[in-house]
Amino acid sequence: METINGSCNRRKKGKIYLSYAQKCYLMSRNIALGFIDRAIECFFHLKSARCDLAHCYYFKAYLLWNENQNLAKEFYIKSIELDILGSKRGYYKLQRFYKFVSVDIKYIDSILNRIQLQHPSKFNDPMDCPIASDPDNGIPDISLLNSLRVGCFGVVEKNSMQEYYLNASQWSYYGDFHKGICIEYDFSKLEFGKLALMGKIKYVPEYSPTNGIVKGALLTKSKDYNHENEWRIIWYDRSWISKGTEEPQYINIHPSMIQKIYIGFKCPVEIKEYSSFASTQIM
Repeated sequence: METINGSCNRRKKGKIYLSYAQKCYLMSRNIALGFIDRAIECFFHLKSARCDLAHCYYFKAYLLWNENQNLAKEFYIKSIELDILGSKRGYYKLQRFYKFVSVDIKYIDSILNRIQLQHPSKFNDPMDCPIASDPDNGIPDISLLNSLRVGCFGVVEKNSMQEYYLNASQWSYYGDFHKGICIEYDFSKLEFGKLALMGKIKYVPEYSPTNGIVKGALLTKSKDYNHENEWRIIWYDRSWISKGTEEPQYINIHPSMIQKIYIGFKCPVEIKEYSSFASTQIM
């Protein structure tokens, strides 16, 4: 185990204490909680360590759940809030984003004027967010996720020759087997509140629940999804917890944020004839 010495700064000490807690919690919950509290003391006043502090609160909530669920819930909530506050911002403004959606002619205007954000448990693939589908993966009360809504988008990396709207698997999974559309967005003028962010998915060989709800689950996926080059909007509102609902939420957008719309091969005639909203058609 790494040791603490005089050359360690506060953040380094906090990380070491947190690592101690992670290594010993199965042998002694109380000793682990003691190390977590020491880590919290190190991180608490460091703005640059908000995500580390979030990790501590998440781990502490997990260990306290069987003893005091109300207190544990507060630590889970703090963990979510700090993870979002501590995340980097602004990089999304340099990207072009793509969204494959199925379309009903009755709801075209709604689709083009707002972005739908889903409850994490509503993702297409139940293994996309295992923390939502299985309480044993790290969050024992799924209702805590009611405070979160997520929007998923694809990105073409810089200098790539790939045309994202030609991605066959995306049309199959999300574009209703070519009966839907693909929307290209420019979000450079889209602003988020302090408890919302747009972050890039990290693809990993194996899912681990120990990194928290935001970074460890909502912004982490299996490397099997690496081809999607996905980014996500993570939106948090504490008031949604008490409402006890998993209904989607929406962000209104200006029409200028839509750069192009690509129409699927099998898109219904009435959608194709709605040519005033389609800037490019796949033929």
